[in-house]
Amino acid sequence: MTTTSFGDQTNLFDQPRFETEFIEEIVSEIYSRLGEPLGTTAPHNLIGIKYHADFIISWLNDGFSHTSDILTVWGMGGIGKTSLANYIYKLHRHEYTSRSFVGDISRRCAGNYRGLLDVQKQLCDDISKTSVIQVHDVSVYTSKIEKALTREKVLLVLDDVDSLDQLDALLGNKGFHCGSKIIITTKDASLIERCALFKENVKPKHTKCILKGLSTNASLKLLCHHAFMCNHPNEGFEEVSRRLAMYCEGHPLALQVLGKSLHKRDVGEWEDSIELLKKEPHSHINNVLKMSFDTLPFENDKELFKHIACFFVGMDRDLVELILNACDINTRSGITNLIDRYGKIFSTPGITSQAMGAKSIMVS
Repeated sequence: MTTTSFGDQTNLFDQPRFETEFIEEIVSEIYSRLGEPLGTTAPHNLIGIKYHADFIISWLNDGFSHTSDILTVWGMGGIGKTSLANYIYKLHRHEYTSRSFVGDISRRCAGNYRGLLDVQKQLCDDISKTSVIQVHDVSVYTSKIEKALTREKVLLVLDDVDSLDQLDALLGNKGFHCGSKIIITTKDASLIERCALFKENVKPKHTKCILKGLSTNASLKLLCHHAFMCNHPNEGFEEVSRRLAMYCEGHPLALQVLGKSLHKRDVGEWEDSIELLKKEPHSHINNVLKMSFDTLPFENDKELFKHIACFFVGMDRDLVELILNACDINTRSGITNLIDRYGKIFSTPGITSQAMGAKSIMVS
């Protein structure tokens, strides 16, 4: 096979790249020509959220060539946003000649101007298909990104975005080429429609996909997958498995960490782990459960979260505001911030439950 048989993909051979990346591009191209998706088997970390995967696949397939769409995958830390977006991206990237998955943006940019530049360079390199000369100005990269995004149809995933600065730097305000699909994962649902792109007269169509905790059955299935290498408890482990799954409150990452830690342990050690988790608030499992709480930007919001989770779940909002305002806790902006993070916080499924509020206080 000569390079000319790849048509407009010839520049793949001209770029300096790792051998694994080069092979992956070739395999993707072959699958694309065969009309078959690459990696169609849903991974175990999508247990319990297949509905969301089907929803996003439908969103991708139902798009019209003359529109460009944005989809926000929204939920607390560790709930499965990245795993879901990565699965969808790998499943459909062969359909786009221009594509990019920019992962772990929040951590890479945390308090680091250089980090945002590195993220921009990755995106530029991916969608322009050439290695962009390193620059030291965010606005210069943003201009390059805007030109590339308007030039051809693109599949783009921006993973774990947590600020407007990141969105404005990575999307700009010029819009996208027709048929483009942009997937953004975030803990803050309010960010997307407040970025510069949505201040223009012509706005892209925006869809939200909200991830919540797993059901009881899905939680048990995921825990058992990591602990027993199957989807059900081993004989004699049924009750303790159910109790540990309930402790994790439907949190996929916590279930994964706990399941792996108990692999090949006897039932007595499983029983002991429940007591240890209650006694050790700084354990890795509890830290995973507390991860989303730690990312709240203001101490006021953290105090509000703890009060609501421990004392006011299910109560009338006006009454809660009256009581907490008297305690010098700002509820007007605080409740809005919590809703953007957790959804309808005054219904039991909305917040992670009273138990998580108690754990937060313990760790504090």
